[in-house]
Amino acid sequence: MEFLIVSTLNGVIYGMLLFMVSAGLTLIFGMMGVLNFAHASFYMLGAYFAYTLSGLFNFWVGLIVAPLLVAIIGMFIERYMLRRVHAHGHAHTHVHAHAHAMPHPPLCAHAHATCTCTC
Repeated sequence: MEFLIVSTLNGVIYGMLLFMVSAGLTLIFGMMGVLNFAHASFYMLGAYFAYTLSGLFNFWVGLIVAPLLVAIIGMFIERYMLRRVHAHGHAHTHVHAHAHAMPHPPLCAHAHATCTCTC
C-alpha cells in the first residue's frame, strides 16, 4: 500500500512539473511568438543562485534574491538579444533560444568544482 501511495505522489508531482513547463512555453509563445526552450536554463540558474546565496547568507536571502537575479538576466536577454534576432524571423529566434538553453562551461565547471557531495 505504501508503494502505491508513493508512486501516485511521484506521478502527480511529475505531472505538475510537466504542466508548469508546458504552461510557461505556451505563455511565452502566445505573448512573444517565440518558442523559447531556455526556460530550463533559467530554472537551473535560479536554483544555482538560490543554493549559493543560501550557503553564503541564509535560506530567506536565497529565496528572495535568486528570482530577482534571474528576472534581471532574463529581461536583459529579451531586451538586448531576442528582440534584435526576432526581426529576422522565427528560425533565427529559435536557434538563439537554443543557444541560451545550452549550459555554459565556466558556470558548470565552477558548480562542479564547489560540489561537496560524495556521489
